[in-house]
Amino acid sequence: MPTAKYFNRYPDFPSDVATANLPRISLGKLTGNDDSESSKLFQACKTSGFFLLDLSGSSEGETALKDAEAVFDLGQEILDLKQEELMKYLYRPPESLFGYKCTGQLKLEDGSSDRIDFYTVGQDDMLGTSTPRSNPELILANRKTFQDFFHHVHGVVCHLFYHLDKQLDLPPGTLASLNPQDKISGTSLRMLRCLPQPVGNHGVNLLGHTDIGSITMLFNIAGGLQVLPAGAEDIDENWRYVRPEPGCALINLRDTMAEWSGGLLQTPLHRVTTPPGQQAGYTRYSLAYLVRPNGDASVRRLGGGKVIPPLAAGEQDEDLCAREWETKRAAEIISGKKREKGKMGHQIKV
Repeated sequence: MPTAKYFNRYPDFPSDVATANLPRISLGKLTGNDDSESSKLFQACKTSGFFLLDLSGSSEGETALKDAEAVFDLGQEILDLKQEELMKYLYRPPESLFGYKCTGQLKLEDGSSDRIDFYTVGQDDMLGTSTPRSNPELILANRKTFQDFFHHVHGVVCHLFYHLDKQLDLPPGTLASLNPQDKISGTSLRMLRCLPQPVGNHGVNLLGHTDIGSITMLFNIAGGLQVLPAGAEDIDENWRYVRPEPGCALINLRDTMAEWSGGLLQTPLHRVTTPPGQQAGYTRYSLAYLVRPNGDASVRRLGGGKVIPPLAAGEQDEDLCAREWETKRAAEIISGKKREKGKMGHQIKV
């Protein structure tokens, strides 16, 4: 999440709502190769797949926070463009998840329309790895801002990959090599907005889902994100709000990490709802850095170490590359199809 000055724009997060107790991992300690912090990271990834990454006190982390603040402001300007301008860049899933998604394009579990819009900018597009995409002039004029953001937050994510390689007994550089910045992937920055809802119409803005890809790094200020604890029944009273914290990014593992680790690492079910308390009357903006593997990378279980469990008798891996896996998962989300089993051991609704 951005620094404290951005939190002053919103009322305080209320103290009387059910809140997830998430571990807080220090980037500074990870970059200093603190073994205890590395183990703490691994435990968080095995138990919930959700944790706060404290970026303060680290030069790399502080740089990423400044970049996030710049893009946070820019994202508000982009989403405040006239609707007819944004609709020129409408995203078209599952073929493409880049561009503008207007409210109502996806469905909630009860068949009603979602209440969130967002604009997704591709990392390959901004860094010149792929053919340039069509975007509003406001994005094109600020390409350097997006480039800085992508470079710096990817560097932070690579520290997480380094420690997970070590904890999973994988050769150094394994996870980073599957998620490089110099090869084509679906990695992106998503700028999201939830408008205030009328009193009596508060509820779910984006249904419960797991994320496609490797890792999500989320920056937000107002509440509204909820997680379902591992093993809990998917009913409203079991969901827990995530409290944003200044100087921290929220990290959640995505589907591919669960596949690569044979289910050892968890991919959490989460959703977006109306912000709690007085924050409900404010527009909720957030940024999500969505890391996806190189499109040609396999999603099969990684082997060669002593930590990741081998395939059980009769068990089969998904014999797909990341590009095929992502297209399949995107189609499931759009159709509202339920996956039979999530890697957390409970049913996942997408």
